[in-house]
Amino acid sequence: MAQDAGELRVARNGDLYVAPVGTAFPADPGASPSADWIQLGLVSQDGVSFNRAITIEEFPVWQRRMPARREISGEDVTLTAALAQWNATNFEFAFGGGQVVEVSPGIYRYDFPSGEEDLDERALMLRWRDKGNSYQLGFDRGSVVEPVETSLNRTSLALLPISFKALAPEGEDLIGVSFLTDDPAFEPIGS
Repeated sequence: MAQDAGELRVARNGDLYVAPVGTAFPADPGASPSADWIQLGLVSQDGVSFNRAITIEEFPVWQRRMPARREISGEDVTLTAALAQWNATNFEFAFGGGQVVEVSPGIYRYDFPSGEEDLDERALMLRWRDKGNSYQLGFDRGSVVEPVETSLNRTSLALLPISFKALAPEGEDLIGVSFLTDDPAFEPIGS
């Protein structure tokens, strides 16, 4: 592979979207998503982080010093961000469900999810552009899994941090995460 500065990418900005599990992802990463996808709005200047961590099980044998076999025994795929906008959609998403209700005209109350409710599962999509190329990372199914801790003070934004972890699609063993791009650098060698 040759050194090519034209293949360097910077995600200056992008958008996060949520939708009900089972919502179709756009087939073109540059096309507008359907109305089922709700944009989460502004995100902190730190942007979004994506992590794939695998757990590898090693199988040593008596006749060798090194393992004779390795198998992937677990996989976690996580997206983290801090939502900057406070609204009903973001509050319900960040806190893992619950509901915002109007208790009287112009007065709203957020009811946190009870311990009896199922986890709030959603589909999640991250989209960004660079150098005329479009990128889309999609999670078929997952939920927010970390506590929400926000600081309310006069010197910084009050953020709603999220840590969204993928789940395997119903009836499947594989993680339902997809990456889609129109970037020509991703054309397979020999095509």
